Amino acid sequence: MATPYRVETLAELREDSRALLRGAIDVHVHASPDPYAERRMDARALVYAAREAGLAAVVLKSHEYPTQALAWALDQEVQGIKVHGAIALDHAVGGLNPDALEAALRIGTRVVWWPTFDTAWSRDTFGRWHAKAEAIRVLDEQGALVPVCHTLLDLMVEHGATLCSGHLDPTETLALVTESRRRGVRSIVSHATSFRIPLEVQTALTERGAFIEQCAVNAFRDGGDEYFASVAADVRAAGPEHVILSTDLGQAANPAPPVGFGSWIERFIDAGFTTDAMKRMVQQNPAAALG
Repeated sequence: MATPYRVETLAELREDSRALLRGAIDVHVHASPDPYAERRMDARALVYAAREAGLAAVVLKSHEYPTQALAWALDQEVQGIKVHGAIALDHAVGGLNPDALEAALRIGTRVVWWPTFDTAWSRDTFGRWHAKAEAIRVLDEQGALVPVCHTLLDLMVEHGATLCSGHLDPTETLALVTESRRRGVRSIVSHATSFRIPLEVQTALTERGAFIEQCAVNAFRDGGDEYFASVAADVRAAGPEHVILSTDLGQAANPAPPVGFGSWIERFIDAGFTTDAMKRMVQQNPAAALG
């Protein structure tokens, strides 16, 4: 028997979650084409499905290639929803590569994920994935940001981009967000609880103006109930005013991202979060984070 939150169509969602989807923004979704992972749907189908659900915007993420050109084309094609592109600073784009970042920003990229699967923290957690090069590090041996990070942040300031911390470890994340706050760069701490960012570090990051992102994807895996309980506790501690709920969905075995987003919302409603808190986390905070 399916769990109460494992649904496959919008029609199976309750009206309270469907109402909150209308105007919501998913800052973290995956779609094909993808060079290494099977995806639930291609980017066009995803955008149309998100519009059908009433979402105001989505951010297309790839670990391997910048998505802005694809996002731009779909944004022109599909009316009634904003489609944002992104870049992840992994080895596929040259890592911490100012040339790749500048090109992406010049064509309108709104979101910059710092390294994901190519960080040492991610490799320790998930394995080496497909990359053969050495892990990417943003701190030197003294714990300071390496010089190229300042060049990258300068470009982000110039173009008004939003920083996502990717798969950096807690120490790296705190250092990067501290510097981004000093420069006025909007910041999102990516999938904080599932990436073992301790609550005290999450709190320190919110004090630096960062939003704490909590993704749905692990709720659809083994241990999903325990995962949700941990996330809900961290959200209560950090405060919904500092939290963004997103999905990180798009995997072939999981629900379509808009449907999964509705399921994610239902869990929080059933856990006692108010409508105002939910609107803050799925509508207002993502809009603020994207500027």
